Amino acid sequence: MMNDQLVVNGTRSQNIKVFGTACALELVINQEDTKASDNSEYSSPSDKFYLNLFVAPSSSSGGYEWTTENCVIMKLSMTEVMSLASVFLRIKNTFKIENRKTSHRSHSVYKNLSVEPNNKGGLLFKLGIVPIEKNTIEKFLHYIPVMEMDCVRVGLFLLGFVSLKMPLVSTESIITALRLAESKAK
Repeated sequence: MMNDQLVVNGTRSQNIKVFGTACALELVINQEDTKASDNSEYSSPSDKFYLNLFVAPSSSSGGYEWTTENCVIMKLSMTEVMSLASVFLRIKNTFKIENRKTSHRSHSVYKNLSVEPNNKGGLLFKLGIVPIEKNTIEKFLHYIPVMEMDCVRVGLFLLGFVSLKMPLVSTESIITALRLAESKAK
């Protein structure tokens, strides 16, 4: 995906979805609204793009609850996106975010995310919230088994986003850097 391709699409967002029986996962590339005064010689057009993660439970009517308080939304940092890409492309085994202090529908919560191998093949994606203050909202955890080919689709989508943010670096170089980082971590 190139910057001009995303701009041509206008308001239509670039996304990928994975559906499970209990939950669905969506990754969406968004663009910050910037003023001309916000642009500097040190920023590039790719700086305004960011990635959001949505996880929604299934509803009794057969769809998913994308707009309810049970849908968890996270804005991912570039480091988190690269780590997720490593897991979905099978460079790295697991990825965890533990106790990220943030808000969920105006409540202070900890968000926990985990992606690890599933014993049935593919990966098991878990995302949940734990309220910081008692008696505000209930804690919950969403599980999504991600099948092997969906892992490939999500991994390539994440790699495309990393390429979008680093337009001067080839995807081969990004993959090599992710592999080297993982080998140093062991």
